[in-house]
Parts: sequence; C-alpha cells; structure tokens
Amino acid sequence: MVKDTVSFAEFLKLDLRVGKVTAAEAVLGSANLIRLQIDFGKEYGVKKIISGIAKWYKPRQLLNKKFIFVANLEPKQMMKEMSSGMILCADNGEEAIILPVDKKLPEGTIVR
Repeated sequence: MVKDTVSFAEFLKLDLRVGKVTAAEAVLGSANLIRLQIDFGKEYGVKKIISGIAKWYKPRQLLNKKFIFVANLEPKQMMKEMSSGMILCADNGEEAIILPVDKKLPEGTIVR
C-alpha cells in the first residue's frame, strides 16, 4: 500500500534517534506487547515505549542493543500504560524486522 506524499517540512517534524534498550519485559495480559525502557542520551533521557513486537522478539533479544526510534511521537495509551515513542521496523508482510544500528553510535544520535 502506497501512502500519501508528505512535504519535506512534515518529514522534518519526525525526530528519529538512536536509542539503547536498558530494560525489556513482556506486558502482562498481552501476547503482542513488550515494554521497553529506552535511553536516548542527554536531550530526551529515558522513555518508556510499548511495542507490538512480541510475536517476533523476546525481551532478552532486545536488551542492551541499539535501534532507531521515533523519539517525539505523541504519547499513546496501550494496555493502561503510556507509550512515548516507536521503534522502527521493516515489515515484509509476515514479520516485523528491527533495523540494526552500529553499537558505536551514541544514544541520542539523530537519524536523517
């Protein structure tokens, strides 16, 4: 499905950042959700992000690894918890694949 075109100005509103998963656990009562604590460095600090990737990943597979996130996504309630961002994944129609990030990149690095 091709999505609508966005202007460059709209694209610039997204704050894509490298974040490090410092804690990860399954959300009780959900087969799909994992609660992540993400360190975004000094500017954003640590944020809680709830992600629907439990079908493909176990929390221990994510711990202490770095990924790309939308750091300025409007908070959303998921299973009575607030999620303050989103992990970026490739979606091939059958699975979500988290995009790897070089471990040398510091937390909070801007992705353009």
